[in-house]
Amino acid sequence: PVVFAYGAIFIPMTVGGSFSADREDGRLRRLNTTRLTPSEFMASQVLSNMILGMAQVGLIFAVAFAIGYRPSTDLGGLGMAFLLVSVLTVACVGFGLITATLAKSASAATGIAFLFIIPQMFLGTFVSGMAPSAVTATAGRFVPAYYVTDALTNLFLRGVPLSNAVVLGDLALVSLASVLVLAVGIVLFRKFGNE
Repeated sequence: PVVFAYGAIFIPMTVGGSFSADREDGRLRRLNTTRLTPSEFMASQVLSNMILGMAQVGLIFAVAFAIGYRPSTDLGGLGMAFLLVSVLTVACVGFGLITATLAKSASAATGIAFLFIIPQMFLGTFVSGMAPSAVTATAGRFVPAYYVTDALTNLFLRGVPLSNAVVLGDLALVSLASVLVLAVGIVLFRKFGNE
């Protein structure tokens, strides 16, 4: 289950690099002269990256299925997996906007993005699942990937139903975190990163 969250975890690097390159090349300035509103532009970024995240998760699942992995869930559980990762993608777009705000160039954005990728990777997926301790379990709760991994573990390994309170709670928490991170990313990028 932890591998499915990887479909979105690296998106901050893509978004941060893209926005930084657009700023460097003057494309963002030119976009400001069109009738495209900032809300439409941000919505297009979120939607296009959600599609990218879904494609990556689809590939991960296809490969896992091809090598013999069978989750303990039905089609509804698989749909929930895609929903969870798409919501995580929203947070990752927010992290990408924060990255672009901090980065002075597209190449710098790649390095800065790892400030968001590494905690998601270790605290939200493998470390919290493989070597849980009080410290990693507590720290993991501060990264959105933790909730995706927790829900997918319950669905895929334990076979809990979609109506399970833990799964629904994880969906609610990752949704809340994603909206907050995206809002912070948009505010910071508008104020400091779009220069």
